[in-house]
Amino acid sequence: MLTNLAHLDSLRVRIVPPVTAGHTTYRLDDEPHVEVVWTYAERDAGGGFRAVGGGEPNAAGGYGQGAFNADDIARAAVVYTRHWRATGASTSRDAARQLLRGLCFLQTVPADDTDPRSGNVVLWQQPDGRLNPRALPVEDPDPSDSGESAWLARTIWALGEGAAAFGGDDDGFAAFLRRRLGLALGAVRRQVLARYGQWRPVDDTATPAWLIADGADLTGEALLGLCEYTRSNAGDDDARKVLEQLAEGVAAMRTGTPWTWPFGAVLPWGLSRTEWHGWAGLAPGALAQVYAVCGDLGARDAALADAASFTPYLLVGGGPDNLRAGLPGARDALTLDGVQLAYGAHSRVESLLATARATGRPALRTLAGVAGSWFFGNNPAGAPMYDPDTGVTCDGIDRPGGRGVVHRDAGAESTIHGLLAMLALDAEPEVAAVARIARPVARTDGAELHTLDLSGPGGGHLTLLRSLATSTRTADVDVPGPAPAVVSVNDPAGQELEHYTTTAGRVRVLVAAGGFTTVAQLPS
Repeated sequence: MLTNLAHLDSLRVRIVPPVTAGHTTYRLDDEPHVEVVWTYAERDAGGGFRAVGGGEPNAAGGYGQGAFNADDIARAAVVYTRHWRATGASTSRDAARQLLRGLCFLQTVPADDTDPRSGNVVLWQQPDGRLNPRALPVEDPDPSDSGESAWLARTIWALGEGAAAFGGDDDGFAAFLRRRLGLALGAVRRQVLARYGQWRPVDDTATPAWLIADGADLTGEALLGLCEYTRSNAGDDDARKVLEQLAEGVAAMRTGTPWTWPFGAVLPWGLSRTEWHGWAGLAPGALAQVYAVCGDLGARDAALADAASFTPYLLVGGGPDNLRAGLPGARDALTLDGVQLAYGAHSRVESLLATARATGRPALRTLAGVAGSWFFGNNPAGAPMYDPDTGVTCDGIDRPGGRGVVHRDAGAESTIHGLLAMLALDAEPEVAAVARIARPVARTDGAELHTLDLSGPGGGHLTLLRSLATSTRTADVDVPGPAPAVVSVNDPAGQELEHYTTTAGRVRVLVAAGGFTTVAQLPS
């Protein structure tokens, strides 16, 4: 198994939050302790880690931002919830429960239902449990529970998955989570869906105005929780309506063609139709789940375009950069920020697997393995970013002067997304085997064919070709001996056109117009 919770366990801490107006959680009088996670973990001289908060330390023993934050508490709760459901581990069940209780303390539940903060979430919390709604540097919104936010979206993600998991296990806690999810969805209806059906011109394109904090990325994370919740609470028509309306906005962010930027990507930011970033890229996977839950064909098509057209282009072109931009209709994009994070790599893995499951496109599973190989060395630094022996995921890869340099701190966000990727790979052993083929051999950017060659231990080898041509092309691929390789030729929607086994040697393969081809030789 690749998943190792040890490092995330070390970032968890129990606190007793002080009495705070408008804030409480499940059975707080009977269980005064809740759990949270430290935001950052700095590597020390001895190779260990020191947990720290965000912002400058202050005289009161806190930080300008805080020690713990709702974003990371919510996503850590998702990790433990998924691990519990995958393995049955009672320790993960207990961790998920305590983190969800800690998260719910951050949600604002004022006595007056007309309070506009109702259902929103305070982002930061100090080491002693005090809330810090006005952080330095200043957050948007300020105070942090005054409007729609990333942390509201991630709270919906965690509450949705938590309510689904605890239903039938702890009905009282599940009912509490459903009530808190209802408060969060009330905030979304009031703050976001009041704009439902409104469009704004962005880069000369009609763009949905009803995305959470203008983010298809953030809205996608809320959709992940709503999909899990709706599967197990099919009678909640209000939640389903929110799900369908938010998904409509996210699907409308699909842009480009198989031959032109951004190649069918679901763009992340509702204020740009030219920029894509790897951070928070789970929207395509969420749309695939929306299709599985609701049968939404628009969501399916957007997920497929991102998975089968954009993502092969991204994988061959160097991976999940923090910012790429290109003019609509261009044949390529410019990397404006080449930093890469575990968040971006995990988002590709999960989105590809979700789309493969929902649409029956097996070749997307091979692409998920290529995306997962980022954690084992297929990245600009050529170095492993995840250590299965410790559960540490490094914070990212900086690229000063174009060189890949590993940033070896290991805070909550990178650790969480590394573990979410490992949970996905552990559930798919063949995909995990592809992910270990992670040593880049060559990248070739031809005028019409872009190629990535990877090798791995035990003779594993993989070639991924992505076509920008408008008609079918052929390419010669070296298959090192002696094991055979599987060839998969796919169109821009991930539909498999050819699938066969070839012997070692130099082989000629087809690459469909705007599509991708994989030649995979798994380790013996």
